[in-house]
Amino acid sequence: MMLQIEEGCDPFERDRLVVVAEHAAGAALVDELRGRLPAWEVCACDSYLGGIAELNRRPARAVVACVDATVPHPEDAVAGLREAAGRDVRLLLCCAPAAEPLARRLVSVGADDYLLYPLQRDELAGALGLVPGEGTAQQVRHELPGLGAEELARFEAMLAAVDGPPRKLLEQMAELIRHAFGARGATLVVEGTAITAGDKVADPVLHVPVRSGPRLAGQITLGVPAGAAYGPLEVRKLERYAAVVGQLLETASRQRRWRELALTDEVSGLPNRRYLYRSLDRILARASAERFPVTVLIFDVDDFKTYNDQFGHEAGDEIIRLTGELFRRQCRTHDIVTRFGGDEFAVVFWDPDGPRVAGSKHPDSALAVLERFQEALRKQQFPKLGAAGIGRLTVSGGLATYPWDGHTREELLHQADQALLAAKRAGKNRILLIGETTA
Repeated sequence: MMLQIEEGCDPFERDRLVVVAEHAAGAALVDELRGRLPAWEVCACDSYLGGIAELNRRPARAVVACVDATVPHPEDAVAGLREAAGRDVRLLLCCAPAAEPLARRLVSVGADDYLLYPLQRDELAGALGLVPGEGTAQQVRHELPGLGAEELARFEAMLAAVDGPPRKLLEQMAELIRHAFGARGATLVVEGTAITAGDKVADPVLHVPVRSGPRLAGQITLGVPAGAAYGPLEVRKLERYAAVVGQLLETASRQRRWRELALTDEVSGLPNRRYLYRSLDRILARASAERFPVTVLIFDVDDFKTYNDQFGHEAGDEIIRLTGELFRRQCRTHDIVTRFGGDEFAVVFWDPDGPRVAGSKHPDSALAVLERFQEALRKQQFPKLGAAGIGRLTVSGGLATYPWDGHTREELLHQADQALLAAKRAGKNRILLIGETTA
């Protein structure tokens, strides 16, 4: 079958993404997508009708549509986008965690998948069907024309490490620069960290500043060349490398900021459910290999809805924030305290160095923490509840321990939740182990 190209159409045109954002947060999403996909053309539409019209005017490789409770007739809106985009175009929904049930429902009427905001790079790339480095390698070609195959391969490997440890990224940058210029040694200094590839640069021959936006971020220094002397072309090429390095450093910094936001609950400041799932899976894998117990606690504030209704949502947020801070202070640094959702918190107690007392029961340490927390809670002030707030709040919770109560994250959380429900039925203001009915 012969590929037909319409007259006037550029077969190497940039990939195109249509973003539909009907609320204020949409502008930030559009800016983020443009930053994450610099080689793509990102077209912003402020309504679903506008997105449908844009897709009818000109096709796109993918569509991202924001959804929340304010979108009128969301099923019809998503179905209209799907019809306009065609079946071969990726249609992704983007929502805050609170709107996740709506997004799940809308997947059934035509969307391919949904993503929670803030976006994470690996999730976005996977949802768009990208390979590591795609969408950015084209920008490298533009910024650094004439790259050889080996240099481009090194660049793409480095791009894949943007989300990784900062030092590893700097090491790859320094080695790439040394190789690209045939230098015996190259040093990259960024934010006080100096990385050298090859020989130590005792006698600098070339050096250029590295800027991240308007800010001076560091410097690239080349030692003596392994072959012929550097010429004017190498000076200009090094300046271009410095510009690209600065862009990559800014991208890496932005990725770290977004990653932190994506794993942090906005109200409590604690890690969120997404962080809990990742961490608990990792800890259970280690516990299986090293044979140590892990205890999971789920607890919530008794009658939280009553406080919300009586004192307002600001008081509810204060309760969530102060309760989380108070519990965090009672725990060891390696225990994980997270906001699980609503007024629920989830805590992982584990002993990376093994039990301190041979034969001790692991939940005992968790119960000791809970006793300290409940005592502190009785003395905690909640300013938005007034003087009557002191000593008024209570919590109920449930405990489950690996390996006796479950072997997977799903099993342990389910068992802890069942113990929490039993604590509620038993009269609240208590913590139960799975299987207990009173405490």
